[in-house]
Amino acid sequence: MDSLGYDTLSLAIPCRADEPGLGSTLDSLLAACRSPELPSACLREILVCLNGVSAGRPSPPLHAVREFCARHAVVLDEIDLASARERSPHTDAGLRCVVLVADWRGKPRAMNALWRWARGDLLAFCDADVRVAPDALARLYAALQNDARARLVAARAVPVVDTQASLCSRTGALPYRFDFGNAGGRLFLIRADALISPLPEDLLLEDAWLTVAVGKSHVRKHMQARVFFVPPQTWNDYFAERVRTEAGKVQLRRQHAALLEHGPVAAYPWAEFVRRMTWPEYGLALVALAIRGLARLWAWGRLRRGGFYRLYRPFRSTKRWTG
Repeated sequence: MDSLGYDTLSLAIPCRADEPGLGSTLDSLLAACRSPELPSACLREILVCLNGVSAGRPSPPLHAVREFCARHAVVLDEIDLASARERSPHTDAGLRCVVLVADWRGKPRAMNALWRWARGDLLAFCDADVRVAPDALARLYAALQNDARARLVAARAVPVVDTQASLCSRTGALPYRFDFGNAGGRLFLIRADALISPLPEDLLLEDAWLTVAVGKSHVRKHMQARVFFVPPQTWNDYFAERVRTEAGKVQLRRQHAALLEHGPVAAYPWAEFVRRMTWPEYGLALVALAIRGLARLWAWGRLRRGGFYRLYRPFRSTKRWTG
């Protein structure tokens, strides 16, 4: 099949002002961009939307970006979104890293800002607390180039757990053994023209919304393109993550029902799941299902007292990389 001819790529990273691991994420992304299978001239820019920045307070990720650019001889632009209205003129002076600094918070809003400022034909959205496999971007790029119907290709999220991992971490990691048919939000490549409207800024599950907004028939998941992450390591974070997920499902049904007319976001082939699980995993699955039921009730109760986005918060234990 002939290539579709997408020539330029923008890396887009929404990042909170207190994110501790952005430097390692940038290093892994740059290494992935230097894969011999990825055209060397396609990467146009690295965009970081640093949100939640307070005047006079240190910002670890901003320091990490500056250090990254100095080490790799990348041109750095820092832009305050409170005063900037237009993109600066493009130069061909090599790879540029543009940091969009905002005092507001919110991942969907940050993604919209990145979308507006990006220049590439394709955007690679990546979370700020992950590590990207060296061949991941090349695999996503090839998949999108060679599939005329594809508009979004997501990487497979791989939880990082060791043999001494807690029950909480192993329970949180279990679902990632299976493919539910939805796009994962930790790393995905999307066509710049794939959406006709911005992301709603109060979204709890932006990856689920993207799956149905782009259209499930145009969404792919590349199981060999891997992005690594740390699952919740405390029960408090695990439960809060489940509450946010269950509330996000409610939000999609209430506020974006028209997008679900062609079917649900995810598929649950339970017979296949049961067949593939090992005996120890049955116990983990029972724990996960019990917590999901409790989280669903908790989410309904919380939503009676306020809006959706009040349930969005970072999970501190997912930032604890050991290597």
